[in-house]
Amino acid sequence: MIDSLVADLSPVRRVRPIDAFLRTGIAIGMVVLFIALWFGLRGDVLAGRVPPIVILRGGVLLILGGSALAAVIASARPGVGQVSNGWRWALGMALLAPLTSLIIMLGEGALPMGTLTANSARYCIGISTGSAFVIGAAIVSWLRTGAPTALNRVGWLTGLAAGSLGTFAYALHCPSTTIHYIGIWYTLAIGVSAVIGRSIVPHLVRW
Repeated sequence: MIDSLVADLSPVRRVRPIDAFLRTGIAIGMVVLFIALWFGLRGDVLAGRVPPIVILRGGVLLILGGSALAAVIASARPGVGQVSNGWRWALGMALLAPLTSLIIMLGEGALPMGTLTANSARYCIGISTGSAFVIGAAIVSWLRTGAPTALNRVGWLTGLAAGSLGTFAYALHCPSTTIHYIGIWYTLAIGVSAVIGRSIVPHLVRW
């Protein structure tokens, strides 16, 4: 009976987390290169004199994207007692930006019209979500080799990871350094990417 059960089995390639990081890293490199060639990077980034706020926002985006990606990888390799909730803490840290922006608005009693009407806002949303599509495609290509079970959760996390990392790529070009810009437009770009991930990814990795 055992022989009959295994007669048609064939070996498959082992699912390796390092492959997910490599594919995602290559995708990030591709979108950063495209942004650098097509739109240009910040002058201070090129000169190596990066303002603290740019370092801070970039670090938060990388931590959020990396922790969400780690949760996606864990979801594709289910195991008993395996928990990956670090992304929740990273998300809480990232939400300090929109919260701070809101507190400032309430304190001043006025909306940041300069930020809300900024010409670069459409580039922020467009480039960030476009980059998220490329990065998300790399993540999904690896996910399809695994065995994710909680598909809706994987969709949210994939969108969150791709959106955060895609927004990081845009942040290397972004001309603004205000907390309102980060709190409003960066948050919107990541939120849109997460919603798109939830809508699309479960259908692409279903097995």
